[in-house]
Amino acid sequence: MAAAELFFFFLFAVAAPLSIAAINAALGGLTLFFVARLLRGRWKPGLEAWLLVIWFGWETVCALASPLRADALNGVLNFWSWTAFLTATAITPAVRARLPRWTLYLAISMMLAFPASLVEFFLGTDIFHHQALEQDVPVGAVNAYGYFSHHLTYAGSMTIGALFLSAMVLYGERKRWALRAGAILAGLAGLLMSLARTYVVGMAAALPVLLWPKGRKRLLQGCAAALLLAILLVAFGPQSFRNRVRAMRDLKNPSIAERVYLWKAAIDQWKERPLMGWGPGTYEKTAGAFKAPYARFIHYPNRPPGFETTGHCHNLYLMVALQTGVVGLLIFLAFLAAVVRRVLRQTDPVLKWGVLSALTAFLVGGLFEYNGGDVEVATLMFFLMGLACAPTAGE
Repeated sequence: MAAAELFFFFLFAVAAPLSIAAINAALGGLTLFFVARLLRGRWKPGLEAWLLVIWFGWETVCALASPLRADALNGVLNFWSWTAFLTATAITPAVRARLPRWTLYLAISMMLAFPASLVEFFLGTDIFHHQALEQDVPVGAVNAYGYFSHHLTYAGSMTIGALFLSAMVLYGERKRWALRAGAILAGLAGLLMSLARTYVVGMAAALPVLLWPKGRKRLLQGCAAALLLAILLVAFGPQSFRNRVRAMRDLKNPSIAERVYLWKAAIDQWKERPLMGWGPGTYEKTAGAFKAPYARFIHYPNRPPGFETTGHCHNLYLMVALQTGVVGLLIFLAFLAAVVRRVLRQTDPVLKWGVLSALTAFLVGGLFEYNGGDVEVATLMFFLMGLACAPTAGE
């Protein structure tokens, strides 16, 4: 049994930067062990686990009360990725002790994803969308997305992976540090080539958290080095870098404008059902009437005015409020607070600072993206959170 659990544990590391199917297979296997321990009374949930269970219960209540009950009940399944937290808290201490080797598999997998992002960014390869091996387009015209279907998914996976591996290099096992360092560089390069400003901002917020134990001097040196790298990339990197930075200051840029008006429409929609929300999985069918008054302000080149995004409102917290109301949002925020409190008490510095820095990037990114609904990103983040919150052998 231990060998089987260890297999799925390592499979998760290999799958995280590469394949949603393999991620689900690994999570499914680990879930069987979780259920077995739950039935045998061997799972000892902490406050943070109970809060997440309560949130799932409230989400189900909101689905039953939704004006689109069938869609909402089906939408409950969309949060399968969040159960990775509960699954990880049930993994045995003996398996969790193999975390250093787990990070090696994660590092190898991140490096395997890197070549695909190179050809996507530099050659314009866009097999997933256009079936073209090479396109006559400028460098950076195609955002790197690795083996996923969207560049934001790839960027989120690389960000979380790079931060956690950085914690292992800084505070953990020194063996094979070069392999992990190579994967960190691949992850950072992949993040930049994805042109995902969301996670670049998240990475910037996470860097001080990651370096905090090193003291003020190292923290300032690290931040200064990151700032210098950003300046050099903007000054001498591809034109696509400069375009993305310039667009961040332009509220008329369609990508920025779309987010702003999606948030306004989401607030309008939430006000209609503030307590229990509209139910999970109902946004696409219910948001249209609230978005319609703002559609004329969104102008993408060579397209009629209107929104491109249909399935979410580009904000984690607004989506939770829309789907489960203010009560659900408060439970979710309480869960996050309990997780941070628990992780701050974590004695393993790799889990402590790796998870805190990755969670910082995830939550900051959530201000601009619905990354809680990005299955590949959310599964990895919630899994690491669960590992850091799992009871120790003495508890």
